[in-house]
Amino acid sequence: MIAHNIRSFAFTILGLAFGTYAAIFILTQDLSSIDFPKAVSHISTTISINIIFWVVFIKWLWKLKIFYPWLVQAPDLSGNWEGVIKSNWGSGEVEPIPVNVVISQTFLNVQVSMKTEESRSFSVGASFDIDKERGQQQLFYSYLNTPKSGVRDRSQIHYGSTLLIFDGFNVVEMEGEYWTSRETTGEIRLKRENNA
Repeated sequence: MIAHNIRSFAFTILGLAFGTYAAIFILTQDLSSIDFPKAVSHISTTISINIIFWVVFIKWLWKLKIFYPWLVQAPDLSGNWEGVIKSNWGSGEVEPIPVNVVISQTFLNVQVSMKTEESRSFSVGASFDIDKERGQQQLFYSYLNTPKSGVRDRSQIHYGSTLLIFDGFNVVEMEGEYWTSRETTGEIRLKRENNA
């Protein structure tokens, strides 16, 4: 769970609302003779503008560095990642497996998909665990892995969970481990593709 700074959110939401209303009021009113019905009508305009802003913020604006870390706690991990997984499958004799990971992220949601030569997996639930006091920054997700039909005699469809650890906001590398319902575990190392 992310330890959001609720005070920062409250001040930002209220500050934006009052700032928007004040700007509309000053631009549309004759300050020598205030039109109160018109002033009241500005409330709905202010609400509409703020709703549009927060929708855009949740979808795109949260990625801007000006919001780190005072408002946004989780870094933008979206994009393509390349790496390897090392599994204890078959008594740990399996060679490291190249993987391609795609992370799709908004302010409120994160989804992870992984592809190897033999299978694909998609997250069914994901969340950040970020706690500055404990010095902890990690992404935890559960997934469903679907091997290709030609290898299912030795690699069945299964569920699993992955824990990825990272550091800072400009994340270019992550590492962690995973567990599966087949009672296997392994390590995973990833590097952001465009920084490789």
